[in-house]
Amino acid sequence: MSIPIKYSLRSLLTRRVSTLLITLGIALVVFIFISMIATAQSMKGAIMQTGSDENVIIKNKAVPAVEFGLLSEEVLNVIKYLPGIARSIRDIPLVSPELYNRKFIKFGEQDKVVWLRIRGITPAAFEVYPQITVVQGTLPRRGEIMIGKEVAVKFSREFAVGDTLQVGKENHRISGIFESGGSTFEGEIWMDKEDMKLDFDMHGLSQVTVRLESPGLKDSFIRDLSRNLQLPTADAVGEKEYFASEGQSSTFVLVMGIIIAVLMALGAIFGGMNLMYMTIAARIREIGTLRALGFSRSNILASLLMESLIIALLGGVAGSALSIIVNGYSLELFEVAFSITISPFILLLGLMVSVLIGIGGGLLPGLSASRMQIVEALRHI
Repeated sequence: MSIPIKYSLRSLLTRRVSTLLITLGIALVVFIFISMIATAQSMKGAIMQTGSDENVIIKNKAVPAVEFGLLSEEVLNVIKYLPGIARSIRDIPLVSPELYNRKFIKFGEQDKVVWLRIRGITPAAFEVYPQITVVQGTLPRRGEIMIGKEVAVKFSREFAVGDTLQVGKENHRISGIFESGGSTFEGEIWMDKEDMKLDFDMHGLSQVTVRLESPGLKDSFIRDLSRNLQLPTADAVGEKEYFASEGQSSTFVLVMGIIIAVLMALGAIFGGMNLMYMTIAARIREIGTLRALGFSRSNILASLLMESLIIALLGGVAGSALSIIVNGYSLELFEVAFSITISPFILLLGLMVSVLIGIGGGLLPGLSASRMQIVEALRHI
């Protein structure tokens, strides 16, 4: 014979204030856990969405990242004739010579300064990067720029076609706004390569991105380029692999989120244990009566664990519901602009955390109560 669930519910209702406080504490833990995990996963997803299996980045082999070194523009005369490069419908090699840098950009009367990624491109870029879609306006011409939709996040304001931004030495009109399937490109400014040369006093090329005929050619293309005596300073890496190396920052966010959630969960467990111990202290005669009526030690333990789990699940549901408010929220972290996406799986993880808190908070008090001697419990006043 087991103790009815309504008995546990009635017991919780008699201690409304303490029950509510613990429930809110667990809800906060679950909310932070879900938010941190979703942030890390969304950031990693944005990074992993960046790039294509068909694209290869050619950069200066002396530097780890494209913004730290330049190639001579003469390399284009060699690269565009390499075997395996796809060609456009006009039979032109899909090769995108680019400048790339990260700079402080000022905007507005208060001159708000924001750290942004800037890419100097030619029209060929829009064939090499087919995932780039202009959602407003047009492609940039000389004196104009095009911004990713997440650039607005960095400035905490929306931009419209026709607004101006000071990029480098000059103000540039925004010709269009683009998106790229949630990739980190959406946090960049794209401008004409020649304008970028003048604005930032850059000479040469930061990188050359080429589109291959098929992903299967990538390894042989990279190997052949490394052996090409006409490109002694050049190095090649798959675009997907290059951006995946930037995903380490999302791992840091994930680890920190887990650490914070664990520490808060431990606090919630101790809070739950304290509540259950107080509950037991006030119900010793009641527990003795239940034992005298024939309920076993395991029945007592199960009933008290049920109370703890009910509190925890209420907190878990509340925390999960609260976390929905950050779903779709645009954020900029470690120079990566992205939108937070909370998946059903992450919500399920949050509920599992609440269950663990409930078990941890109710197990020891439940064991303590179940081991009481019937006679001593009935004598208690």
